[in-house]
Amino acid sequence: MINNIITMKQFIKLSTRLINKAHIIGITKAPQRYIIEMTNSERGGWYLFGVGYWWSNTNLISICETHNKQDYEIIKKYIKDL
Repeated sequence: MINNIITMKQFIKLSTRLINKAHIIGITKAPQRYIIEMTNSERGGWYLFGVGYWWSNTNLISICETHNKQDYEIIKKYIKDL
């Protein structure tokens, strides 16, 4: 049971999703909105004879104060408690 409690503290529970805190790159405060930048496991690239490139996509979660009031307050509290 203690392991379950510790594991659940690693997540932020929103109304329609769970966010793993370990995958948050950053949170930007915009006017009446939080934008959460998440890591993505989709990565790729190539390297050949000293030349190449690397790419990855970043997922963004936008939480608006007017449309997602409950989630907005959860993120606001999360940031305040840091």
